[in-house]
Amino acid sequence: MKYELFVTLYNEALEYSDVELYIAERGWQEWMEDLENVGDVLKGIYDLANSKLVDNRQSIAPSRAEFSRMYDIPLRTLENWDSGKTESPLYVKMLIDYSIYMSGQHD
Repeated sequence: MKYELFVTLYNEALEYSDVELYIAERGWQEWMEDLENVGDVLKGIYDLANSKLVDNRQSIAPSRAEFSRMYDIPLRTLENWDSGKTESPLYVKMLIDYSIYMSGQHD
């Protein structure tokens, strides 16, 4: 999936508090022709968008240090994000979530 489409779907997912409604309101769109299970795709994007970065991080890296090395994000920055002291910028979370999505490691 191209990043531009992911961003559109991701931003739309952030507007919903219910995954079923998010999926139902997408309607048929041309990009869906290339996918086998549109519902699973949309659910995966919804789940990533509406999960905390720490939860998404833990799904792909067993340790904060490993994740730090994978994405070249300072360990202290990750600690601050995980503790809620600071929040990751939305664009950073979205890029990380896109890489998780494209790797197929999301639930």
